[in-house]
Amino acid sequence: MTAAQHRDADAIEAEAIEGFFAEGGTFAMLRGVGAAQLETLYAQAFGFYQAGRLEDALTMFKGLAALDHYDARAFLGVAACYQALERYQEALPAYAYGAMLAPHDPRFCLHAAECQQHLGDLVSARSGYEHAQVLAESGEHGGLASRAQALLEALRQKEAASHAN
Repeated sequence: MTAAQHRDADAIEAEAIEGFFAEGGTFAMLRGVGAAQLETLYAQAFGFYQAGRLEDALTMFKGLAALDHYDARAFLGVAACYQALERYQEALPAYAYGAMLAPHDPRFCLHAAECQQHLGDLVSARSGYEHAQVLAESGEHGGLASRAQALLEALRQKEAASHAN
């Protein structure tokens, strides 16, 4: 095969891969990883997280996010690991991407707001808590509404105290 034929074959292959992803394909599909295998990996990652093996959980959740970039749970796992490791700045993009995938899930904006608060961005934190409260009240995560309200009240008290000083 000539160099020109190699370039043409590479271009055709690249175009096919781009088309695959443009039509909603994932690396899991490309590699033949099925839904049952993904669930097993998710369960293992979640088990690591619950056991406090945060670095192991982070590695697995990142792998799951790479395999299926449409799985909001994987991004929630990545972000939660970063947050538990107090790597708040790194958690924010994963929370943002997850929120894009699951816009009605209040967990993403609630936990992102916690990170923002730790980073000292109280305006963004307040906005996140308020948004989480609205989403939680209208969705299946009703218990989070009271948590968001409590965090919002604590933040307001903190802001009032800092203004009084």
